[in-house]
Amino acid sequence: MSNLPRRAMTILSVLGLAMVTVTGPAQAAASSSAIVNTNGTRAAEAWFNRSNGTHANKAWFDVYDAKCDANDVYVEYAINGDPDPDQKYNSGGCGTTKGFNLQTGRFAISYRVCVDDAGYNTCSAWKGDNN
Repeated sequence: MSNLPRRAMTILSVLGLAMVTVTGPAQAAASSSAIVNTNGTRAAEAWFNRSNGTHANKAWFDVYDAKCDANDVYVEYAINGDPDPDQKYNSGGCGTTKGFNLQTGRFAISYRVCVDDAGYNTCSAWKGDNN
C-alpha cells in the first residue's frame, strides 16, 4: 500500500509533463496581442503571430471581432517605422476571426486594433514587436 501514493505521484508527474508539452507550442504561436474595449467590454483583439521556426520567418495577424455591435474591426500596422500605416479589416461580424499574412523575413512592427465605430474610431494603444 505504501507504493500507491508514490505511483500516483509518478502518474501525475507524467501527466503534468504531457500537458506542458501539449500546450507549449499552442501558446508560442502568438507573439503579442492588443485588445480594445468599448463601453467597458472587449470589442476586438489582434494577435501578431511570428514563425516558430517552421514557417520560414512568416508572420501574420489574426483579428477577432468580440462584440455583437455591427461594427467592423481592424488592425492598423506599420512595418519598420513606415510613416503610412496599413489597415486590414475583419468585416465578418461578431465572433469571427480573420487572418492576414504579412511579409516574410526580419522586421519590426508597430500595431493596434480598432473598432470602426461612429465618428472617431476606438483603438487600443500601439504595441511593438518583431519577426
